[in-house]
Amino acid sequence: MIDEQQVEELRAQMARVVIRDDPAWMAEEARPLLASIDETLQQAGDLAFPLPSDLVVALQRVLSTAMDRLENGVEEARRNPRVANIFAAFALRTYLLALVSRVGLPAGFWRTLTGLCLSLLHEGNAAIRGELAWLLALAAADPRFMDARELLWALRWVQSNDPVIVLHRPGEAEEDGFVMSLQLDEPPEPKAWFFKRADSPEPSLSFSLEELAKRAEEEIRQLDGIDWTMRRRVEGGVTADGRVALLRELLDRWRYGWQQRLPRKPFDAMAELLVGWEDVLRQRMGLPTHIRPVRVTDVSISGYELRWTDREQALFFPGQVVAIRAGGDLRWILALVRWLRQHPHGLQMGIQAVGFEPEVVALSHGKPAPPGFPAQMALAVRKTPPLRVQPALICPTGTIAGSRLAMASEPAVGQWLLSQVRFIRFEAQTRCVEVLQYEVDPFPED
Repeated sequence: MIDEQQVEELRAQMARVVIRDDPAWMAEEARPLLASIDETLQQAGDLAFPLPSDLVVALQRVLSTAMDRLENGVEEARRNPRVANIFAAFALRTYLLALVSRVGLPAGFWRTLTGLCLSLLHEGNAAIRGELAWLLALAAADPRFMDARELLWALRWVQSNDPVIVLHRPGEAEEDGFVMSLQLDEPPEPKAWFFKRADSPEPSLSFSLEELAKRAEEEIRQLDGIDWTMRRRVEGGVTADGRVALLRELLDRWRYGWQQRLPRKPFDAMAELLVGWEDVLRQRMGLPTHIRPVRVTDVSISGYELRWTDREQALFFPGQVVAIRAGGDLRWILALVRWLRQHPHGLQMGIQAVGFEPEVVALSHGKPAPPGFPAQMALAVRKTPPLRVQPALICPTGTIAGSRLAMASEPAVGQWLLSQVRFIRFEAQTRCVEVLQYEVDPFPED
């Protein structure tokens, strides 16, 4: 856990640094500073939200100082590749510190980085490598949808694949594919990045992520080919199935950007919210539970943007399961928290809809048996295009140990339907739940 004193010491260390081309400076000041930021990032994984106001102020000060150092060093970074490497390493850590602390990046951060990329392009550089490429690849995918464990894995994966982001000059034709067009205009965050053929007026820049995408697709094919037992083994805090789900999410966001891809509209209404697996399951079983009020500020077919004003913010984390009933709708919608952001009037969060009116089911790894047999309770959601084109099961992480399961559902009071299901795709894994697409096996085993 970090505190104001530690953050202030880091800020003071930053304030003494002037980015320059000097081997002695790099050894005596630059690398120790990067190590200090890395240590702070490691400890920031245990932060409890909402943060104390004094700590928020301290973090804002350290990010402001970091931005000042970046602005002072950008000209030298344009001239000197060695300085550019230190500059990129510092910028990457600044971005991650803002991400894990949920404190907004200072104004000018993306403009400074985009300006550096444009200058590199004009000087004849064909590609961006190293930590600047890692930063662009991660930011384009919006790592706020990951929890700390997933973010660490994704960063290591991007690093291990040594991304090379090919640059395109404004107005140049480029191949269709994983192409990101970035405006030089200052966005408050990288939400203005999107993927398509560049047709925007200057100044703009296009990055191709084609090679990184190919490597992700190849790893997905390899992981999909291993047996079920190996796919459930945890390595680095994430199972092979979890890695596949993350890689698919990265690919999806690199293709389309991380804005809502379905039509969305501003919305301002109060809604009812269930938070956590236990509360959602109890409500669906008809038992008393805690329903909390929340304000909906944006809505689309695929999810909602919410504003939470209660002080009890520690309830939420990326991957938390919730259910929402909004705007007088009688249906409950099951969803996952995808991102969180501090806001002057509370906590903003984005939730991704998983399905409508989840149904309670009982799962067993053996042959279906009558009601009352020892089983794991889960939730099933039906196919509901365009949100969902395949039914799915949502259950606590670690429940599923085989590719086939017996499932007991109760479509009508006192009438139980027993069936055998097989999984066709692992959709998501968080610290609390897993989402798996399934189909009813037409030829169940005896």
